[in-house]
Amino acid sequence: MVVFLCTITCSTFAQNPKNNPPVHNIPAGTTVADSVHSDSASCGTFEYGGQVYHTVIIGTQCWMKENLNLGKWLDQSQNQTQTKNEIVEKYCYGNDFVNCDLWGGLYQWEELMHYETTAGAQGICPAGWHVPDSKDWKALIRVLGGTQAAGGKLKSTGNRDWWVPNVGATNTSQFTAFPGGYFDFTTQSWIDVHNAGYFWSSETISNSTTVALQLIRKGTEAELYEEYNSSALSLRCIKD
Repeated sequence: MVVFLCTITCSTFAQNPKNNPPVHNIPAGTTVADSVHSDSASCGTFEYGGQVYHTVIIGTQCWMKENLNLGKWLDQSQNQTQTKNEIVEKYCYGNDFVNCDLWGGLYQWEELMHYETTAGAQGICPAGWHVPDSKDWKALIRVLGGTQAAGGKLKSTGNRDWWVPNVGATNTSQFTAFPGGYFDFTTQSWIDVHNAGYFWSSETISNSTTVALQLIRKGTEAELYEEYNSSALSLRCIKD
């Protein structure tokens, strides 16, 4: 996949052309906020949608340490429901729900935003958390040494997730970024698992594109780019 990227100082972003599992639905009649079982004010551990999440403080920010894995699994041929309801839907890479357990769900932008359009909205994140906007990502990248170095400090280590060589990966930030790849709904293609991680922001560029973050196996860069909303990427929530 060819992606044309820019640094965090750019004013614009380059475009990226490009058996049932356990269900962690938000129960009917509840809201996204109702499904949070315990708070993480100290950036500790909490349960959300039947799954335990760990957190990490980087600079002044508190991030989830795992990709969000919330929702009902859909086959790749099904579009995630284009309406605001209490059923969160996700794809699992390669239509294998085990991959959701490893690297979290893959979400189309409208679905993960819970059909809101405001940058910094809660989306499908727990109460007190939100979908990061580009300023959140830029602050994270800046505190980790800038675009050219931050990726290595964000990427998980070892050989379970990233293929070798995972260039410059140290995970010194403890963010533990996974190479969950992404799903191109238009072409019905699963792309880049083990090779790259793609993470949504809540900040739109146009009616059909949004800022996203890319981390790659073959380098230490952490780059923001422009992604189509119909693609399905990973989500990390950040505390308000």
